[in-house]
Amino acid sequence: MTEKNPWTLLGLRPTSDEEAIRNAYLKKVRQHHPDLYHRDAPSHQAHEEQMKWINWAYTQVMTNLSSSTIDDITPWTPPPKAPPTPTGPPLSCAVHHQPIIRYCLRCREPLCSTCLGFTLSLCPFHFRKFILARFRRRVLWEWGGLAAMVTIGKLMFWPLSTLLWSILGYLAGLGILELRRLRYFGCITWLFIPYSLVLAGLYSLYEGLSRWNHEMGDLHD
Repeated sequence: MTEKNPWTLLGLRPTSDEEAIRNAYLKKVRQHHPDLYHRDAPSHQAHEEQMKWINWAYTQVMTNLSSSTIDDITPWTPPPKAPPTPTGPPLSCAVHHQPIIRYCLRCREPLCSTCLGFTLSLCPFHFRKFILARFRRRVLWEWGGLAAMVTIGKLMFWPLSTLLWSILGYLAGLGILELRRLRYFGCITWLFIPYSLVLAGLYSLYEGLSRWNHEMGDLHD
């Protein structure tokens, strides 16, 4: 591009209304600000270049606003190219202002030690997706096993007592896994609270489903 009309860049007809010019400029900024496209490097670079043109157009219009003819604006001269930005990582996290230590394994977003998902080398977005997938597998495994047991019992015409004892045994198995996750508190519960295995199994079913719904809501937010 060797020639551009500042009014065209701002999407505005020639006018002396400073408020209209400012509003047109802000509208273009909201559309093309590079920070809106930080996850997509090519788009970020393209919109960063577009913002240079928009800033130049706004400066030209406001500078020449007092001229006798609004349409007569200084001929286009391309703005000087900015020095190339370093390709290496930023020195500090944009959110927590801590030194960058590693990158997200999925999108290569820089991470500091305070970032959510740092221990797994995942950015907050992909970390939530990982947690959501983990609880989804847990819900499908736990509730699927319970549904399969009830279905098999119905198909094989088990007596109601046999079906109930099978369900209690299944819940007790889930309870053992849940109490193992609680470690020392789980061991104390196992020893001193009657029916703790069955109760822990019921809690495991509830917790898995509840956390799945919670993580799904956080991801969409």
